[in-house]
Amino acid sequence: MTIKGVGNGQSPYGRIKIQQEAERLEENSRAAKKPAVQRDEVVVSEDARLMNAAMDAIRNTPETRADKVARLKAMVQAGSYSVDGQNIAARMLAEDQELLG
Repeated sequence: MTIKGVGNGQSPYGRIKIQQEAERLEENSRAAKKPAVQRDEVVVSEDARLMNAAMDAIRNTPETRADKVARLKAMVQAGSYSVDGQNIAARMLAEDQELLG
């Protein structure tokens, strides 16, 4: 259907379709110009991984070694537990030297 004497011979519906197509092309053009979305990334060093593994091992180790406590308790009750003072002192000094190192 053509309405004579209106515009350049295009129907109003045709102009709307052309305008919609132009808007769609413009939107696609804008979308293509947008930079890709960058995501944050965390990189963990090997040292940090080892530290985490060590901390996990510490967290999962019981404070008291029940087997050792039971063995020492039995030795004390039996009277067979003896302490070598010089050996303890030597080990204490060695640990201090290691810490001061």
